[in-house]
Amino acid sequence: MNNICPSCLHENPPDVNSCIVCGTALTPTQTTSSPSVSGLHLPMGTLLKQGYYKIEQVLGQGGFGITYKAIYCPNSALVAIKELWPESGYRQGKSILWPSSIAPIDRKEQIEKFKLEAAYLQRCNSPNIAKVYDCFEENSSIYMVMEFIDGVPLSNLVTNQNPLQESKVIKYVKQIANALVVVHQNKLLHRDIKPENIMIDSSDRAVLIDFGTAREFMAGKTGDLTQLLTPGYAPFEQYSKSSKRYAASDIYALCASMYELLTGELPSGAPERAKVLLGGVSDSLIPPRQINSLISPHIERVILMGMRFRVEERIQTADELINALDGKLVSPLHQKAKDYVSKGDLINAVSTYETFLEQEPDNGEATVELALVLVYLDGERAATVAQKAMQLKPQDGRSYGVCGLVSCHRNQWNNAVQQLQQGIRLSPKEAWMHANLAWALGQQGNWESADRTIQQGLRLDANSTFALGLQAWISFHRKQWRFVVQAGTQAIFKSQNEHSQMAMTLRAWVYPFTIAALEKVTTKKGSDVERRLRNFVTQVPNNAVALGLQAWYEYRDRNLTACRQSLELACQCEDIPDWVARDRGLIDEHLNDLTSAVQWYQCRHQQIPEDAWICYRLGTVLARLNQWQDAKAYLEQAVTQDKNLAPAYRNLGWVLSNLRTVDDKIESVQDLMAAYRQALALYEVQNQNEAQQIRAMFQAIDILL
Repeated sequence: MNNICPSCLHENPPDVNSCIVCGTALTPTQTTSSPSVSGLHLPMGTLLKQGYYKIEQVLGQGGFGITYKAIYCPNSALVAIKELWPESGYRQGKSILWPSSIAPIDRKEQIEKFKLEAAYLQRCNSPNIAKVYDCFEENSSIYMVMEFIDGVPLSNLVTNQNPLQESKVIKYVKQIANALVVVHQNKLLHRDIKPENIMIDSSDRAVLIDFGTAREFMAGKTGDLTQLLTPGYAPFEQYSKSSKRYAASDIYALCASMYELLTGELPSGAPERAKVLLGGVSDSLIPPRQINSLISPHIERVILMGMRFRVEERIQTADELINALDGKLVSPLHQKAKDYVSKGDLINAVSTYETFLEQEPDNGEATVELALVLVYLDGERAATVAQKAMQLKPQDGRSYGVCGLVSCHRNQWNNAVQQLQQGIRLSPKEAWMHANLAWALGQQGNWESADRTIQQGLRLDANSTFALGLQAWISFHRKQWRFVVQAGTQAIFKSQNEHSQMAMTLRAWVYPFTIAALEKVTTKKGSDVERRLRNFVTQVPNNAVALGLQAWYEYRDRNLTACRQSLELACQCEDIPDWVARDRGLIDEHLNDLTSAVQWYQCRHQQIPEDAWICYRLGTVLARLNQWQDAKAYLEQAVTQDKNLAPAYRNLGWVLSNLRTVDDKIESVQDLMAAYRQALALYEVQNQNEAQQIRAMFQAIDILL
């Protein structure tokens, strides 16, 4: 006969009168062959809560509670009832006598924690979590009434069927992961996931039980967490009373359970792993396929990633674990890189991708993604990485798309078309490749093909602002003004929801030809165009094109002072287009502020000395100021730099006609005639009216050019 202590359940020799472990007095009534009738448990038939519940039998006992099978008397439904049992306590009748070693304040704390467990479970509504129906105090203790799970612990199955089939383990683990989604959404950690705490019912449903160690948490925050854990399943951070709290701690335990279910062996404990890792030795965790070669390589990767020693390298959430079990495993480092991309932090994204690929150099998906990011930072490296991606994932067209996009940025349009077409053949659902192919076709002047291609891209992604902008650009070149306005307006409107430099760049590109097309189709000249122009200036601040267009409309309306102010602001911006810089000087000329015009042209000449037009205007304005020698020098420079610049030849002839000797004769009639003859020859092709004026001027003095 066994002599079981009612306080600590130690099996004592049959001839002792007091427990050799805790000293509790042993009596014949306390000596029995079965704990179920040891005097610790409520007898069968005991009624609780004024007869609502009747105890049927003991289901099990842990360190802090006894679980009974019971009947809910009003409808005879089976329930499970958990009773708080204090350490070193004993029973007198139905009531529990708490030992003097537990102070009243500590007794109250234990009861409150038990209530919290019930409250936690009531917040977690899931078919894979035992439901809590009731919680009440009685018999100097507290009871929790729960859904009765008619089944066996998962630990029993691995004992009887060593090991379990992979497909069955995946099924059970996914169900528990679904339960953890709910648990973690409620800001809780279970903290003791193991096969013993997973019940498999008669319908083969996995149910997570025993939330006695559950605690509220905020991810990444430090808190005082009592050391309640099971070695082998608990991650290293759980061994610290003051540790940061992570949902990934439960993921570790669930993956450790998966390890045991598939291998029949408990994985190395976290303290043992810490000891060898800190000593610079390789991880003591044996890869599960070394124990059971029937485990698939993918599931081994899932288990090992879920059990990574460092929290940040582990599978982070239950949803991620479910995706991984479904074949979509993304490591935390890979996910971190993707998150950087979604935030637009491309520099950190590249660095993180590169670190991840050092660990998994054959990961084709991450290699393709790195190439896509590098397109915006370093085209040469993007092309190199894309070539490697083609080897790792030869059927993934995105690698060809990256090479095509790099060719677009290099203005290598023939190469771009070929590469993007190959990419689309392999990955026809990638809208961005259709858009960039349309761009390349447009640059080749193949506007009809470009239009068909951009339509396909928009069918795949109707909200792509880049594709809508391209449609407007293509329609502009096809002179389909209404389509320009429609697509351009949509691109601008949708881009306003994006607060990135790329969205700003797109608006700066789309606004000009949208406004130009609006001029073609609007019946109310002014109002719609002026509104769009105001929006352009407001939505794309400090933009030289926007301010330059505003100046152009102000000039058209004869508001020359406002025009000059807008052009002055435009020329303070970065990336000043040539036409804006030229208009800045011309407005000074129109206002007859020739000194300012000369200063502006000289400034531009210093910046771009090879610009023939600037030399032409600078020479012309200096001539108007009667500075003939300087005017001649700049105009000669202009015609040297651009031999087709007819106005420069004409004005050079004018300047030469004003360069006189002391006796008021033209210094070089030959140079004068040569300048006018060249101007006439060019104007005959470029501008017949100007040619006729030169011819008439010489005919008036009876000279035939």
